[in-house]
Amino acid sequence: MIKIDNLKFFEPSPYFRKMLILDLINENENITQKQLSLSVGIVPSLINKYLAELKNDGLISISKVGKKARYNLTSEGISELNLMKLEFFNDIVSLSNKIDSHLENILLKLKGKKHIAIYGAGLVGKTLCQLLINKGFNVSAFLDDDPLKNNTRIEGIPVVSPDTPVKYDALVIASFKNAISMAEKALKLGFRDVYIFKMEDFRLVWYG
Repeated sequence: MIKIDNLKFFEPSPYFRKMLILDLINENENITQKQLSLSVGIVPSLINKYLAELKNDGLISISKVGKKARYNLTSEGISELNLMKLEFFNDIVSLSNKIDSHLENILLKLKGKKHIAIYGAGLVGKTLCQLLINKGFNVSAFLDDDPLKNNTRIEGIPVVSPDTPVKYDALVIASFKNAISMAEKALKLGFRDVYIFKMEDFRLVWYG
């Protein structure tokens, strides 16, 4: 099961939590409420509420083995879990398709360019880096004005100062606030094929 607990902007819905609980029980009928609580990321009292709802809906059965509770998916529960998983992955595919449509502009602008340097080793630069790598581009280097970041690496990619010679076919400026001034500095340093990455609408704009 794909986990989304580390994604800040995707708060798990009750429907998602039900799917997760069913999936965890399906994998381990001896799982405890405490383990379910830790895995789902909610307090034990809420886990107990979900379990009661799933039992009332006929999706799980609960039996006692000594003092411990044992949970099992019913045939209806297995069918419901499979349907939930199908809907979940359908949503992921739909989201992926929407993201790909936004990325078309970036790919067209960089068509024929293989080695990309990114000016800005912050959140925007890291996000852009992942997008480009996923689409088969080679990110040759990060440039950054912060001396504390220089001579470090991000995902194995070196971070260097802007006046360091780097191998590149296009330089992409990645910054929320300072994109224009960074682009001007890059041109003064002799960089050409400079683009500004506009994160708000996933566009590349040629600057010089």
